Amino acid sequence: RSSELNMTSNKEIITSSDFRRMIAGAYSEFLLEYENLNQLNAASLSDSGEIGTNLLRTMGAAAAALVDAKEEGIGPLAKRTADSAILGARGNSGVVLSQIFRGLSKGLSGKYDARSSDIGKAFQYGILYAHRSISDSKERPIITVAKGVAKGAYYAVRANLPISEILEAALIAGEKELQRTKVQYGFVDAGGQGMMVLLTGCMEGLW
Repeated sequence: RSSELNMTSNKEIITSSDFRRMIAGAYSEFLLEYENLNQLNAASLSDSGEIGTNLLRTMGAAAAALVDAKEEGIGPLAKRTADSAILGARGNSGVVLSQIFRGLSKGLSGKYDARSSDIGKAFQYGILYAHRSISDSKERPIITVAKGVAKGAYYAVRANLPISEILEAALIAGEKELQRTKVQYGFVDAGGQGMMVLLTGCMEGLW
């Protein structure tokens, strides 16, 4: 395993290098999947036919910002990622993604390294900001799936699991919600599937 994750007093530590790999992994996963996302229906947002492309471009802006970043702490890197994603956001789906990074940045603010629990809690902020970015009162599938992801991560954090298992638990919970929205709408929603791509990429980046 190439990750620099290490254990101190039975608490897993996620370094800035780990964070960089998570972001790079997410971008790589969107490169692989954006065309498939474009083919899916979009009940989440009004980016019909372009959700994959918009998510890829937004994720690309976030990833590019870290290539030559001088910041060493995970907090400053998370802020740089969020700022770049917000400036580079494309479409409604990109705005939602950028707000997830904004929430992560808030949760990791001031930290040099982070524990698995810090990442899990920071993601809760991400869901809150993403939900606020959608103006209407109707809960979109992308938010339904994101809430499922957050719930899965919450219980994994409470169980003091390592970050890889937190992400895996989040994926399982998110997939369950994605399938539930599939039953509701009659198709797999592109925005909800995009959440799965994001998490899969982050997990792949750690290995």
